Amino acid sequence: MKKLTLILLVLFMIVSLATASEAKKKHHRHGECDRDIYKNAIGKARDIMWNGITNGHGTGVTLAFTDKGRIVHAEGIGVADRSENRPVDLNTRFNIGSTSKMFAAVAILLLVDDGIIALDDSVAKYIPEFKMPDPRYKDITVRMLFNHSSGLPGSTFYFGYETDDKMHKYLLDTLAGSYLKHKPGAMAIYCNDGFTLAEIVVERVSGKKFVEFLAERVFKPLGMKNTGASVGEIQNANTAEYYDAKTGKKHPREVVMVYGAGGLSSTASDLCIFANSFSPYGKHILSEASIREILRTQPNEFSNKLKGPQICSDFGWDYSNLPDFEKKGFQVLAKSGGTGCYNTYIQTVPKYGITVVFSISGSGSNLEAMSRPILDAVMECANVAKPEEKPVVKPVEGQDIPKELFGYEGYYMSGDKVVKARLDKEKKTCALIPVGGPKTAAGKDAAPIMSLTYNNGCFHLSEKNLKMYFTTDGGESYMAIHELPNYGSDAIAYQKIKELKDPKALKIDINGKTWLMRNAPFHILVSGIGLLTSSVYEELPGYVDFGGLKKVECPHYAGIANNAFRDQAALSLFDRDGKVWAKSGCFIYSMADNTRTAMAGTNKLFIKPEGFNEWLRIEKGAVLGFEKPAKGRIMVFSGESQIYDSVEDSKEIYAPAGSFVFCGGKAGDVFKIEVK
Repeated sequence: MKKLTLILLVLFMIVSLATASEAKKKHHRHGECDRDIYKNAIGKARDIMWNGITNGHGTGVTLAFTDKGRIVHAEGIGVADRSENRPVDLNTRFNIGSTSKMFAAVAILLLVDDGIIALDDSVAKYIPEFKMPDPRYKDITVRMLFNHSSGLPGSTFYFGYETDDKMHKYLLDTLAGSYLKHKPGAMAIYCNDGFTLAEIVVERVSGKKFVEFLAERVFKPLGMKNTGASVGEIQNANTAEYYDAKTGKKHPREVVMVYGAGGLSSTASDLCIFANSFSPYGKHILSEASIREILRTQPNEFSNKLKGPQICSDFGWDYSNLPDFEKKGFQVLAKSGGTGCYNTYIQTVPKYGITVVFSISGSGSNLEAMSRPILDAVMECANVAKPEEKPVVKPVEGQDIPKELFGYEGYYMSGDKVVKARLDKEKKTCALIPVGGPKTAAGKDAAPIMSLTYNNGCFHLSEKNLKMYFTTDGGESYMAIHELPNYGSDAIAYQKIKELKDPKALKIDINGKTWLMRNAPFHILVSGIGLLTSSVYEELPGYVDFGGLKKVECPHYAGIANNAFRDQAALSLFDRDGKVWAKSGCFIYSMADNTRTAMAGTNKLFIKPEGFNEWLRIEKGAVLGFEKPAKGRIMVFSGESQIYDSVEDSKEIYAPAGSFVFCGGKAGDVFKIEVK
């Protein structure tokens, strides 16, 4: 009997070991948490993130990635708070910026699933107070808010250090005096304001605050315990603090009050859970139809004018496919998010439940370039795909430029610069020459910023792997980038500036004038404020540059000159107290020429009843001392640089000649600037 029992025990152990071995193999196949399998991916991720930190791009990182929908690695890297020697851990919060847009997309689709919103209904149907003088606004649909084709001009908000619940009002008031860049549905141009409108739609239809709706319908069902409003609003103890890369000084926690456009905070682990809710391996909160909708490309009328797929022609994503991966039979989607203090990136492959997420407290550099090697490593560890080495490509040989392309010569604008495109028949090149800068001694054009060689339908800059081409749509001409490096998609780089037959002029000459923002909240991040210099181009009569090129339409107004770039705004001039002021977007400016000059000794500035910021000019270099109310703010600018901020500094400062002092607060506040 004992012998039989021993035999049975041995047989049981053999079977148990075999079962355990098979279970372990199965465990590996499903990508569960065996760190040995993902050792190379973990090492690659750590190397990239530490490189970002040591190169000054940030101080702390939250990182996670998944396989088959399960988190196979998550960790904090770096420091969350230097003074407390507190490291980043799995629960440390970071602001996620525009990655929040995907939560707005899911919120809308949940309401579609509820049967109370239709994507192709007019936005105005759900927001009666949304009105614009441009009648085409009624044609903006809910869908267009997410594929960036609404035609709305820009971004109506600011990042700050305190809460401001008036963001919806700022937007609706600004739109009430604005015109569209293009007809709704015409082209995809990145637009933050569309997502704030989507946020308003969710609140109007659901009857709940946007973040409350997300908490009930998204965060709680998915088990996202570390996701909510921005870190400055919730003041969560376990937050990654932001330190200025140049000064090393700690900033107050950043508040972002446009939740749908960029106002949430989270962790990498939570964002992995969210991204995998679109995968067969994650928990679904959307219907299958809505999941298909959020994953599919959303084309616009301009799409067929490009040689390849266009960036941002998707349901909230930066892209919904990468050509290199599409050839292998699977889809990759990504969404980036940047604020003044944080950067976040989600890259996900729904077919395999593979997602890579990181957030960094700092600037980050090229987020796609940081994420792609990690994704490649995870894909390889999961036996899905091996990364392909990019072949070394020799410079192209020039070919004769077709005659019809010479018609594209002329002046072009991007979001912030003007160039002249000049084609050279003999050299077989297209030179892009900066306009508006100093001429050479002989009065000739400045040196080109780049010279591209024509070959097989594109102009090539081989050393940067850059390919560009001309295209036309609706009477407008563009220069586009083909197969954008790291993405493989196309994007508009420049739009041709039309020569005006009857150019008009503003009522004053604004060339070379400096303008000071007057309605900035005292708690605005410095990245949202500063000195703006307006200019004109002698080569382009009828146009002015005021934070972007604008076409003069009458003595007091210049409209948006281009339709292909983000964050554009018209310019209006108006008289106040006998002086000319300006309004562009939601901000108001006065001319620096009219600013009070500081005198030696004590200078007092008062915030008047309308609440406008006050400024003081420092004519000669001086040491400045400051006295301000508790909720007031003082900043000093020299040229385009900020050299003092009372949220960081309390000591005296030397201000060079030509500096400007900004004072912001509430009506009745008194500021004292001591000039020595």
